Amino acid sequence: MEGGTAVQGRRRRLLSPLDASFLYFERPTQLLHVGSVAILDASVPFEDLVAAMDARIKPFRRYRQRPVRPFLDLGWPRWEEDPDFDVRRHVRHVAVPPPGGERELHELVDTLFAVPLDRERPLWELYAIDGLADGRSALLWKIHHCMIDGVSGAQLLETMADGTPLAPRLPRPRPGPFEQARAAAEAVRAALAPAALRERMADAFEAAGTIVSMLRHPSPSPPFDGPLSDRRRIVWAAFPLDALLTVRGAAGCKVNDVVLAVIAGALRRYVLRRGALDRAPWVRALVPVSLRGAAEHLKLGNLVSAMFPVLPLDEPDPAERLRRIAAEMGSLKDRGQARASALVLGLAGVLSAPVSALLGRLMPCQTTCNTVITNVPGPREPVVLLGRRILDVHPIVPLFMGMGLEFAVMSYTNRLSICANADARLVPDAHLLPDDLRDSFAELVGACGARPDTAAAAPLPGGLRVADLMVERVIAVGPGDSVPEAYRLMRACRIRHLPVVGPAGELLGVVSHRDLVAAGPSSLLGRPEEERVRLLAWACVGDLMETHVSTASPEEPAAEAGRRLVRYKIGCLPVVDARGGLAGIVTEEDFLRWATERMAG
Repeated sequence: MEGGTAVQGRRRRLLSPLDASFLYFERPTQLLHVGSVAILDASVPFEDLVAAMDARIKPFRRYRQRPVRPFLDLGWPRWEEDPDFDVRRHVRHVAVPPPGGERELHELVDTLFAVPLDRERPLWELYAIDGLADGRSALLWKIHHCMIDGVSGAQLLETMADGTPLAPRLPRPRPGPFEQARAAAEAVRAALAPAALRERMADAFEAAGTIVSMLRHPSPSPPFDGPLSDRRRIVWAAFPLDALLTVRGAAGCKVNDVVLAVIAGALRRYVLRRGALDRAPWVRALVPVSLRGAAEHLKLGNLVSAMFPVLPLDEPDPAERLRRIAAEMGSLKDRGQARASALVLGLAGVLSAPVSALLGRLMPCQTTCNTVITNVPGPREPVVLLGRRILDVHPIVPLFMGMGLEFAVMSYTNRLSICANADARLVPDAHLLPDDLRDSFAELVGACGARPDTAAAAPLPGGLRVADLMVERVIAVGPGDSVPEAYRLMRACRIRHLPVVGPAGELLGVVSHRDLVAAGPSSLLGRPEEERVRLLAWACVGDLMETHVSTASPEEPAAEAGRRLVRYKIGCLPVVDARGGLAGIVTEEDFLRWATERMAG
């Protein structure tokens, strides 16, 4: 048994094929670290920051380990402890000439992010940036993609906050030989079940179809794609989440569809300015999809798949552009493209380590996609670090395979940031992109007739609070629960919305009856609704839920919560406490019941 435990330990130290690929594909002009810029309302004493980081990374052993590649890459890289680990080698102190503005901050971030990480040390750095105007400061994170993906990065941001209790790592019970044999037999039985075989066949056909389609219809050549240089320009624009939710409600789509439409409108402006719309009437985007379930909360490494929507840059009408993008994303989800892409990525693990490393060295620096757009929900509650409040968070994605302009999107409290990473040679006018994004969004808001309501809410009689209306005993599901099970739960409990929660009760999203029905086959096929949803046995709630969700607090005036229900055209608001836990739910029915009782009285 001890020998078997040692073998399992060695395997756990090996990088997965997907994580290892980020080491294999890295080149001097293709540095594969991700990052973020957090703006704080005040400066952080550097010595306090060093001590805090030294303490708060202790539960995450990976931050004290470095990836080591074996001789000639004859095996997979493995994680090894850095014998000389010192947190001061990773936490640095820099400053801009005070009072630093946006230009000075961007220039410093551009320079620091273009510097490679030291391969002899754990692959992460944190820069404390002082000297900003109004006494503010910034933190620049750099973490290699082999360690982390976007969702786990957002989770780590919350974990590093003041007062966040770190969940203790409970020892897993070691199964005996009979339990292991029974689990293996159940896994084989499930894999050979007719429904599972049909699902795998459908995934294989979709994967093959996606590859054939990309080969038959190669992506155009927009002016921002080409051989990468070693210089970067990182710019961002932030939007009120309220405005995006209003557009989502007016258009009847997902928040991610709105984000893709905003970026498509900005790219249209860019190619028009460069006179290149004729050679790039559309672009293909790589949109990562998280496969991270509740069991993988705070687990490092990459757990992602992808979808490949086409963004129509030749469509001048912003509302029609959004409609086409929403229809495209809906079609890709119906066909299970994310699962099919996961199947293709899984096949990479079949290759041996030497072959994977060789492919990484020989792979041409071009791809069948034109840009990357990754969208990650961030903390819903303000994050405080050493008593300083984080005002904004701007995520950064690395440039890859000849794509000279990529976007990372992240929501934080009531704002959403769209951050562009551009190759300074391919996109010399990257400083114009924030205005392109803002103009695109303003145009979309106007076209959808979705001007946010800025009028102050009139208080209802008696100062009614959300806590006076909400239901405290909430029926919720997890992201890994099946879609048919969620549908049966809605029918049995006569409800139309289910909050989706994580292992600690934190709110992850909301799935509605409309989401479940819309994901099934068309009603024109003549099948009953329940049967159409049953055909989605392959799907989990996490595949369909809306992650960018408007929430309420128990003490919030009920009038404001009701106005948001009307403005966003939604049926419920999850109620969260100060720690982000699900405390209840308030629905349009609760407001209707209250109003009806008052009218009857």
